[in-house]
Amino acid sequence: MDTNKKMPVIFTGHGSPMNAIGKNRARDGWKAMGKKLGKPKVIIAVSAHWTTRGQFVRTAGDNPQINDMYGFPEELYQVHYEPKGSPEYAQKVLDLLGDSASANNDWGIDHGVWSVLSNMYPDADIPVVMVSTDATATPEEVFAMGQKLAPLRDEGALIIASGNVVHNLRMVNWSMSDGDEWADQFDEAIRDAICKGDFYTPVHFDNVLNYRYAIPTAEHYYPLLAALGAADVSDKVTVWNEYRELGSMSMTSYLFEAE
Repeated sequence: MDTNKKMPVIFTGHGSPMNAIGKNRARDGWKAMGKKLGKPKVIIAVSAHWTTRGQFVRTAGDNPQINDMYGFPEELYQVHYEPKGSPEYAQKVLDLLGDSASANNDWGIDHGVWSVLSNMYPDADIPVVMVSTDATATPEEVFAMGQKLAPLRDEGALIIASGNVVHNLRMVNWSMSDGDEWADQFDEAIRDAICKGDFYTPVHFDNVLNYRYAIPTAEHYYPLLAALGAADVSDKVTVWNEYRELGSMSMTSYLFEAE
């Protein structure tokens, strides 16, 4: 990766923590994406699993691993991924976000991020700055937060937002390897809009069919809006890991690259 050029933006679906290990489509996609992109100077990670009231940034020089999942096989808890933090870039994030954000080091690197990065960059040799998802923000405010982070793309920072476009745990069907029809319809409508450079539709998702099923709570969807804010409508869009699983979970992911 040429870190002197404008860095890409990624939104990735992370889904079940089990995607971090074993043989599965998500893991294959993450590994391929890491090889495709190469190594940035730093990763700014917006996580659905650091859900807060207010906007926070981890400023510490470390990232203790948070195993925020329960009842999974012991093999999953053997994954160890603790990249360094970057106080320098964390301060850049805070400066860009202004009074809307504060430093907070109570959290670490959660499975929404380490499940992805342990496969994209398994050596854990790239500093990561964790950014929370503000559950009290409006969709427009989350998009605007992403816009404020966009200048970091010119400073060697790869922005990665991790969540799920469709995320309804109440409607999970463990026997399904694909998605319910309503999940497919919502995910495809968002995809079609993004690929046409229409960011208005994803921000105003309450106008999209089946949104109440797809987004019963916003914390997993909001990272997509942060990524769209940091992206530009002129960016080349690549859709990857495009599938649904367990009936009500979308893994669809996006790469935004300056042309």
